Amino acid sequence: MTDSNSPSDPSGPGPEAQSSLIPKLGIGEWVVFAILAGMIAAANIYTTLLIGWGDTGSIVAVLASVLLLGIIGKNKPSIYTLNLGQTMVSAGGGVGFAVASYAAVYVAEPEFDPEWYYLVPMFASMGMFGAIVGTSVRKQMVKYFFPSGTACAVIQHAVTRERAPGERNRPVYMLKLWGTIAGALTFPTLVSFKEGAGKLLQGIEVKLGFSRLPSMGVGVEPLYYGIGLVVGPRVGLGMLMGSLAVPLLIEPELANRGMSSQVGDWVKWSAIAVLTIPTFATIVFAYLYKSTFSNPSQFKPGHTTYVAPASRKPLYMIIGVICAPIISFTAWKVFGLPWWVSIVTMGIAWPLCIVNGRVTGDTDINPVRLVAIVLLSAFFWMIKIEIEAPTAITMLGMAVVGGTMASVAVDMMQDYRTGHLLDQDPGHQTTVQFVGVVVGAIAAIPMLNLLLTKLGGVGGDSVLKAPGARVWAGMADAMRGGFDFSPELIWMIAIVSVVGVGYAWLTVLPKTAGYMPSLFGVGIGLLVGPEASAAILIGGLIRIAVSKVYEIRATDEESLAVAKEDASNDTMLAGASIFAAAAIISILLILATTFMDAVNWTKYRFFL
Repeated sequence: MTDSNSPSDPSGPGPEAQSSLIPKLGIGEWVVFAILAGMIAAANIYTTLLIGWGDTGSIVAVLASVLLLGIIGKNKPSIYTLNLGQTMVSAGGGVGFAVASYAAVYVAEPEFDPEWYYLVPMFASMGMFGAIVGTSVRKQMVKYFFPSGTACAVIQHAVTRERAPGERNRPVYMLKLWGTIAGALTFPTLVSFKEGAGKLLQGIEVKLGFSRLPSMGVGVEPLYYGIGLVVGPRVGLGMLMGSLAVPLLIEPELANRGMSSQVGDWVKWSAIAVLTIPTFATIVFAYLYKSTFSNPSQFKPGHTTYVAPASRKPLYMIIGVICAPIISFTAWKVFGLPWWVSIVTMGIAWPLCIVNGRVTGDTDINPVRLVAIVLLSAFFWMIKIEIEAPTAITMLGMAVVGGTMASVAVDMMQDYRTGHLLDQDPGHQTTVQFVGVVVGAIAAIPMLNLLLTKLGGVGGDSVLKAPGARVWAGMADAMRGGFDFSPELIWMIAIVSVVGVGYAWLTVLPKTAGYMPSLFGVGIGLLVGPEASAAILIGGLIRIAVSKVYEIRATDEESLAVAKEDASNDTMLAGASIFAAAAIISILLILATTFMDAVNWTKYRFFL
């Protein structure tokens, strides 16, 4: 559908246009975007619990929307339409990430089982409140670069530009190609045709030659390689370093001290030490050494001034007033969190969300989890005012409220940046954001429960290592006084924190930044193990190899710059397509085996 309000339409509105509360989308477009929002929310829960890395799905949403809308309609969707779809889908993805972090309650108490009719409105309300936080600072935030948001605008422009007769839509073609390959390869890496048997396609074992670590597994799941293509080798190398530190350093040292029973605690708190103070330091250093950016030449943001209807601001205020008590009530029912603590937490989280957005705009580092860590470490005393001995679940309630707000608010700031470059109506983006978080909450809660049932819970020996959730759970347990720190463990945390701050400086210092493994990767690698870490590193190395192939063809500086940009875009598109397709196929396989169990299907039966 080509909309007359499309910023790319020369016959569209002039310098000033009257906005409306509801965007002009067809029923088919609303349905397609809602389905994609639910799918990305579910996929984000799976990947965040599996590997600690999620994606809002903005890029895949754009490409998938072109495919699906082309099936149900004759006209190519405009940038206006695709941008609204991307915004709605990324809202669902943001809620999915938040629900995955909420899984920390199941790390703290595996038998925890709150009612779904409290959880769905709680996450929907927290998401809508986060969207209000994002829209409150939209005019200020769109001035910052937001690298991911800017990249998404570039891709939308590339997808919708006019093509010569017979010219292939390259981004959409890459989605179909790599998505199909990833989907086909995901099946044998996850299933077997006999219960308890090994997977059809097993991981690869590599001999390293170290006496302490004679061999190491390398995962074959396409999802890992997709992540590596997107994030590059520095993250993968950091993850491998962190994962190998467990068998090479932590386990032998504790064995020598007769403390082998404490390995799990040392691994967890090593990761927490890396992912807290040093990560804060990384953000500070990244801001100090930030690069100067300019808008891509194809965009002329601010061409149209959209005049908001008089009812818009009062409507947002009403939504906020309705959401706040819903959050307070449901957080009390789910976590036992005192109602006034929820209100104060929302007030504290509001400026923290804005700070997060400011940091993300300059550095593309989205420190969502750190909002929860700040709340847990600095404001835990509020709960103890009313509850003398709070449980870890109650402590985590405060983290979930703040973390969900930050996840949606910062994601919305990215989307506003994309819309700003495309001259989009920001009010329409807010409307679809509200819809997206509700759809995401409806899809996310049952998917989380299904994953916990089918894959044996989270953490420990489960397939779902849940690194972020384990960090939250550990912090909550410590803040309530439920964990006793030995002197050796305290020294370890202090040393790792100090060394980590120095390492953080090297990761952003211009002279060394390009060579240092990711500090965030080290923290995550400690918790997820070498198999996934090695596969993500290989994906990152493939990205480098592809880039070198592109650059070889360059004949001068101008063509070299074009080759580097093409290599970056193509590897990002391929990686995002592989990642999304593998995650969605994984979810579909889980649903299929659940159905087989329910109907006692024996023909063509397969097992996860």
